[in-house]
Amino acid sequence: MREIKCRTVLLGLLVAVSLSGCHKRAGLQIGDAIPAVTLSDFHGRPVILSDNIKGKVTLLRFWSLDCGFCDKEVLLSLEPLYQKYKDKAFMPVAINVSRVVKTDQRLRQFDSLTYPMLVDEYGVVAKSFGVIGLPATFVIDEEGFVRKKMTGEAGIQEIEKLFTTILYKEEFYEDGH
Repeated sequence: MREIKCRTVLLGLLVAVSLSGCHKRAGLQIGDAIPAVTLSDFHGRPVILSDNIKGKVTLLRFWSLDCGFCDKEVLLSLEPLYQKYKDKAFMPVAINVSRVVKTDQRLRQFDSLTYPMLVDEYGVVAKSFGVIGLPATFVIDEEGFVRKKMTGEAGIQEIEKLFTTILYKEEFYEDGH
């Protein structure tokens, strides 16, 4: 009887391990093309993401105004990096994963940003990218393929290194200069 229970347990474990590899992977993986999605900017204007970033190395940053883990200063620090690298075909894009009320005074701190600030009100785009926590950062190459991804917060120098390795084809990183 004990031998039958052991066999049953082992068979159950074998089936569980076998089936665990059969599920479809969630979200985008390194090398996947980004999906064609349309989001709105903070003013309600539609933006087709793939058209907006075509031909550019893009840093997509998923965040939320209400996220306690999302450092809002990073969004502000991306502006000087955008100005520094935009002539080399770099574009940051911030995607707020929650509803945005235009009268929310917390948005005023982002008024000076010149790169796209988009809204994924129901998190549908974040889910299609496989975002499981905020903030989440993806680096997309000029052909629209995911080259790097990171969940969690990082300093602006680490973020700069993340996208410049793609911008310079993994051969060169300016180290902040």
